[in-house]
Amino acid sequence: MRRRPVGLLIVVIGALSAALGGPVDARGEGRPHLVVDEPVFDFGTVDQGTPVEHVFRLPNRGDGDLHVDHVKSSCGCTVAVVSDRVVGPNGEARVAVSFDTGRVAGRTTKTITVYTDDPNASATALSLTGVVAVDLAVTPTPLYLGRVRRGEAVRREVVIAPGREGGSFVVDRIEHVPPALRARLEARPDGPGQRLVVELDRDVPLGRFNETLTLRTTSPRQPVITLPVLGSVEGDVVVLPPQVTFGVTRGGETAARELYVRNRGARPVTVTGVAAPVRVASCTVSTVEDGQEYRVTVRLRDGLPPGRIEAAVEIFTDHPDERRLVVPLYAIVRDARRRG
Repeated sequence: MRRRPVGLLIVVIGALSAALGGPVDARGEGRPHLVVDEPVFDFGTVDQGTPVEHVFRLPNRGDGDLHVDHVKSSCGCTVAVVSDRVVGPNGEARVAVSFDTGRVAGRTTKTITVYTDDPNASATALSLTGVVAVDLAVTPTPLYLGRVRRGEAVRREVVIAPGREGGSFVVDRIEHVPPALRARLEARPDGPGQRLVVELDRDVPLGRFNETLTLRTTSPRQPVITLPVLGSVEGDVVVLPPQVTFGVTRGGETAARELYVRNRGARPVTVTGVAAPVRVASCTVSTVEDGQEYRVTVRLRDGLPPGRIEAAVEIFTDHPDERRLVVPLYAIVRDARRRG
């Protein structure tokens, strides 16, 4: 076979590229190129409750259109607004971000992620960072007690410390303690400030709980501190994972997830049925170990319309105290016609 000179091929490619005015990719069309000059914005030091706002610039320095698919905020604390979804060559989109500092204290960083069709920047992180100053810093907040076995003794400590150098403000009383909790204030033995001791009542019913402690302080700028207390109480029957999450899926695709129902008690337990909203998903159950473990397969319905799905899977058993277990179901359905 006669081979053509490599040099000739290079000359031909170079001439073609020059004639088209730029590089040519395998698709024969221009490509987007997202370049963010300022991916991190330092807002310095602000008092708690002060809103922080910033506009990030998203320039397209390629020779093809840049498509902004969506923007994801971290922790629900930031709100992002995109000026344009399609950015032409040498054009620029802007993302306006506002950050509510009302529930944040100390050094903090909040990040949003911009998803585009630039193959080299399909997920680009943009961050707000700085210090939120408070008179009293509460750690941790919220207070997560975890997954608790029914009847288990649970005790946690929360540190309340001065948020400014030389500060002398304190929490002087606790208001509105819910029946599920017991709370008391003590002097902190290992440093300045106080500690809040929180205990969970042993008779809390099964399922998730979301309570709030209200703390009154001597600070005029921070007279009230609210402390969310979260967790879940489990019995003999446990479902893993505790929720069904499909993430982002496309309409027209059939996605499936598996749950495992496990018996931790002394008597055998049988799963007698499973159910989900008919328009959203279907469920089937199979036995892994009779009386001890079962597998529940959850499948999203084909052809779901675009949007956010928040539903629940119900699992029924013959346990005398745990006949109905509810598992949250989440999904985001995208238009099947959109790709990239």
